[in-house]
Amino acid sequence: MKINKTLLATIALLGSFAFAKAQLSEECTIMLQLYAENAKAKNYNEAYTQLAPLVAKCPDASAAIYQYGAIIYQDRLDNKVGEQEANVHGLIDMIQAQIDKYPTKVDVTRKKMEIARTMYKYKMGSSSEQFNMFNDIFNADEDNFTDPNGIITYFSLAKGEFDAGNMDLKGLFVIYDALSGKINKELDSRTGEVDILGDKLEAGTITDLEKQTLENQKINLSNYDIVAGSLTATIGKLVGCDYLVPLYESEFEVNKNDSVWLSSVLNRLNYKDCTDAPIYLKAVKALHIINPSADTAYGLGIIAKSSAEKFKYWEEALSLGVNKNREAKIHYEKGNSLKSSGNYGQAKAEYLAAVRARPSYGIAYLKIANMMAASAQNCGSDPFTQRAVYWVAARWAEKAASIDGSIRSNANSYAANYRAKAPSKQDIFSSSTHNSGDTIKIGCWIGETVTIP
Repeated sequence: MKINKTLLATIALLGSFAFAKAQLSEECTIMLQLYAENAKAKNYNEAYTQLAPLVAKCPDASAAIYQYGAIIYQDRLDNKVGEQEANVHGLIDMIQAQIDKYPTKVDVTRKKMEIARTMYKYKMGSSSEQFNMFNDIFNADEDNFTDPNGIITYFSLAKGEFDAGNMDLKGLFVIYDALSGKINKELDSRTGEVDILGDKLEAGTITDLEKQTLENQKINLSNYDIVAGSLTATIGKLVGCDYLVPLYESEFEVNKNDSVWLSSVLNRLNYKDCTDAPIYLKAVKALHIINPSADTAYGLGIIAKSSAEKFKYWEEALSLGVNKNREAKIHYEKGNSLKSSGNYGQAKAEYLAAVRARPSYGIAYLKIANMMAASAQNCGSDPFTQRAVYWVAARWAEKAASIDGSIRSNANSYAANYRAKAPSKQDIFSSSTHNSGDTIKIGCWIGETVTIP
């Protein structure tokens, strides 16, 4: 009889737990539904009042609790509702909960980056703590460290550590080299995708989703170019050839058989345009002996004296296989060499090849615009058509501005200057041979048409 009573008591107890659990589950479902409806409708103030009770009573009910929670706290920060510090902590807690509770459902690296950027933006923790967060994220998952803003913030914090005496110049260079390499990988990868989607666009087989992807990737390429320029400019302010050349000269004998060291030296000297220094010649020759590659062939082309020799090495580099960024640079350098010798038509072809390799390489289009403007007196049949060349030059300068945010302001200035030199409305009105709407064929190497506005 005692056994039966005990058994009955146990069954009753288990039943009460099951009932309580079912009741809680039902209550959580209702709470979550009301919360989600308010969040979806952007009734963030109401959803905020529901968030804390939901987290306390139903912490594991759904990832949506924390996804919407992050949005709610960000909205409070944007609109200055409540105490900033409390809202920042709330936002970080919401993102961290997604990492802790749903690591297979979220991009963990991206979420960690969101936390690090939030701390940086709202000055939470010391700059060293912020740097360590970015440093840990990059070292743990470089492949997914792709956010241009994250890259530039990471390097800015590294520069701060250097300025504070917490990092030496060599350490800063290590981070600079790693981030530069990362940017080049992203440029190469995304350029390849732009090429594929660009071909589909021309063939008329692209979908609406792919069109949007194409536009997004073009924006990404432009952003990476801007970030790369910022990193290089920051390093450039710290050291120049007068620092790097003697440093590498003193280290050469010890490292002349170290391909990693030699590659790093060549990259830095290239960035700083120290390619006429003897150490550059020694480093590129040493690396070419150890590990002949497209990069060493490119370097030998840089230091070659004649255009023919330069082109020979650069063609070798292209045949050995270079990334899209280096391919663009080679065509750009070839264009510059041909431009200097007055071979504008061939130079234009090389500049166009540079943009095909790297669709955000706006400086190549700007060089074409400059050559056209310089040819205005030679490529028109009369004063009016000579000045009409400036319309074409302006068009190329505007194309440069449209694809490359890093030179947009400069390119737009050129475009405005060229348009000012083109025939005015009064000139068009006064012309007896040319009218608005007419098409003019621009001769010589330019070979383009322009419609009179």
